[in-house]
Amino acid sequence: MPSSLCQISRVSTSLSGFLTFFITFHISKVESALFTVVGPDQPVTAIVGEEIILPCRLSPSMSTENMEMRWFRSEFTKYVHLYRDGRDQFGGQMPEYRTRTAFWKDGLTHGNVSLRILNIGLSDEGQYTCFVDDGITNEEAVIALKVAALGSNPIISVEDYQNGGIRVTCRSAEWYPEPQVLWRNAQGHHIPSLSEIKSPKAKGLFKTEISVVMNRHSNQNLSCWVRNSLLDREKESAIYISALFFPSVNPWMVALSVILVVLLSFIILNVYLFRIKGNLQKELGWKRAVICPGLGQTALPLEKEDVTLDPDTAHPELVLSEDGKRVKRTVTRQDLPDNLERFDTWCCVLGREGFTSGRHWWEVEVEVGEGGWCAVGVARDSVRRKGWIRFSPKKGVWGVRRYWGKYEALTAPHRTPLPLDRAPSRVGMYLDCTLGRVSFLNADTGALIFTFPPASFAGGRIRPWFWVQDGEIRLRRRQ
Repeated sequence: MPSSLCQISRVSTSLSGFLTFFITFHISKVESALFTVVGPDQPVTAIVGEEIILPCRLSPSMSTENMEMRWFRSEFTKYVHLYRDGRDQFGGQMPEYRTRTAFWKDGLTHGNVSLRILNIGLSDEGQYTCFVDDGITNEEAVIALKVAALGSNPIISVEDYQNGGIRVTCRSAEWYPEPQVLWRNAQGHHIPSLSEIKSPKAKGLFKTEISVVMNRHSNQNLSCWVRNSLLDREKESAIYISALFFPSVNPWMVALSVILVVLLSFIILNVYLFRIKGNLQKELGWKRAVICPGLGQTALPLEKEDVTLDPDTAHPELVLSEDGKRVKRTVTRQDLPDNLERFDTWCCVLGREGFTSGRHWWEVEVEVGEGGWCAVGVARDSVRRKGWIRFSPKKGVWGVRRYWGKYEALTAPHRTPLPLDRAPSRVGMYLDCTLGRVSFLNADTGALIFTFPPASFAGGRIRPWFWVQDGEIRLRRRQ
């Protein structure tokens, strides 16, 4: 009997030790996987038509490549963006976010799960949840996004005579949220308005109209001030009306004076526009003569460059042809050396050729789907290759981009929309290192697409630059 009791005691002791080990191991495993999802304390503000980054990261920093990362709004199952099983999952993505969201894949190894949203609209405003699940535990953070639009410059117009003075109206549109608008005199003091109208347009953006009556003895010099409180930015226009235009004892003299001033202004405006037209025709004729030799008697010889792509600068998701004449993006990231010359965030590649002087000309063929976008242009050899960059001349890039069916020049601080009716199948790029000019033409029709303001290219090489997010770019051979 004592032997049986010893055996039972040993069994009990072993079972107790096993349970203790199992619980300790499980708790240790859970504790080792603990993390916190961290987002910004304050709302993030985005501007209509631009892009925004919703910050979100893991603390402590750890790789999220094998975790589930889900961004959603009000419903968990209707997601804005989902990363699971080592790749993006677009099957159940909300339709309004398709082709508009992305993660920085390089940041996932460091716990950066920030979401990039392109082409911001008013409907994007609201709360977003950043949810991370490692299979054992899950955490989330809520980020508030506010959307704003900086409207047009105020336009002041003289309406008519009223109450012994002149009725003046100020109009401005494309604001969000509802702006603050008022009249101010030369000393900056507020002037009560006669009437004020604020109404949202079909797209939800606000337009405003405010009126005031100016008289001979006061308010002759005033300004219309419109402010977006969310962006803490404002726009202002001013007007001054001489006492000559105010009602007097002889209104016919006032009317005659107004007619004479309007007539004189019309004559001056026509002379000015005639000169502008002549200068523009000369400039366009010069560009056509230089860029398209043989089309005019003043044509200057200009040989096309035989541009090829530099594989040492290509982003790992770009695939180049063997002859260096074609580039397209693939969903699979290639295992390439992370050298100093290679772009690591944006899918860009430079041309092998570099130019420091003279005039140069080459053509590319651009093929982009309806929902995709890409860009072509030139860049300084010193352009930054690592991390996020907003391409513009200030950053050493002069380019034009097709952006979800629209076209824009990569200017700063805001992009310049390009009113193109249809996509050119061939784009010609012209570079004048001496004059600091960069121009883009429709190579099919010879029509000018856009010319950047003159810049200084001294002190470094200028190279062809290409940005492919979706589609394919082909370099035409020199003939």
